[in-house]
Amino acid sequence: MQDRRQPSGRTIGDESFQLAEVAWLYYGQEWTQEQIAQETGLSRPTISRMLREARDRGIVEIRVHYPYQTDGDLEQALRSRLGLRDCRVLSAAAIEEPGAGREIPVRVGALAARFLQKQIPDESVIGLGWGSMVYNVVHGGYLTNKRGATVAQIQGSIGGATPDIDGAGLASTLGRELGSRVHTLSAPMVVSDISVRSGLLRDQHIRHTLELGKRADALIVGIGAVSPQSGLYRAGYLNDADLEFIRGQRAVGDVCGSYFARDGSLCPLELNDRTIALDADAIRRAPLRVGVSCGIDKALPNIGAARSGLINALITDEVAAAAMVQAIDSEPALATGSASQERG
Repeated sequence: MQDRRQPSGRTIGDESFQLAEVAWLYYGQEWTQEQIAQETGLSRPTISRMLREARDRGIVEIRVHYPYQTDGDLEQALRSRLGLRDCRVLSAAAIEEPGAGREIPVRVGALAARFLQKQIPDESVIGLGWGSMVYNVVHGGYLTNKRGATVAQIQGSIGGATPDIDGAGLASTLGRELGSRVHTLSAPMVVSDISVRSGLLRDQHIRHTLELGKRADALIVGIGAVSPQSGLYRAGYLNDADLEFIRGQRAVGDVCGSYFARDGSLCPLELNDRTIALDADAIRRAPLRVGVSCGIDKALPNIGAARSGLINALITDEVAAAAMVQAIDSEPALATGSASQERG
């Protein structure tokens, strides 16, 4: 056995030092309780008791780096301030290791997948949006077979610009994960004019898929910001002038192409008449509407999405959640006319 002397002059007879010595051998040197008992002459039950006592006294501190640790205080703060049905906030403690910041979107997506796996029953209709965060949910590794489930794409595709986050591909992937039927939208997200949209909506397959989306038990959507990072901008449907105009209408974000202000009021845009997706009223009818986002740039979009009723459950990270609470608590009383709408 190693030298048990301590610089402080304490000996093995000191009770606290005894506990620390046994704990060090067990946790630090990975000795078995039997080996420690043989070395010290103590019984195995005594060694087991000493290890428990070492933990109780704080001599031993066990720290588990759980990758999906959540912040309960922020979750409760957002539920109470925004009337959310549910909320999950990935704690900063879950991403302390160097370089883990790049993993935040992936872990938020996996956290959302874990949440949805418990929330979605068999025989459900699941409406699916698209985007990088929806991609992380679908590929989170926690969504498994749901008997009799159906997946419906609820917003048109964005084409070849960003194929990995496009709706049809994500719907097909989710269908494989759940072992479910899949209905995709063979239509672009935004078309050139109203007449083109009207013609496409007469197509029986497109119409049927959107009708399924209207009957969805749960929706999984990303929360977009009015910025060059938005999917519509990256897909080429919007340019810088469009973003400036949309901001000028007080919009802070969108869900499935429905734009909203910070107070939750919807922003009527000509773009809406050229968008192929579930509209705001249809989205609000879904019992569970899960929005997934992360990062400080999504703080105001998250607030607006919740106040608009387009989401009633939010999965995000601590940075965004803390900024949301600060923004809400620092604002004057808002005349949130849409806040009275049913949020479920």
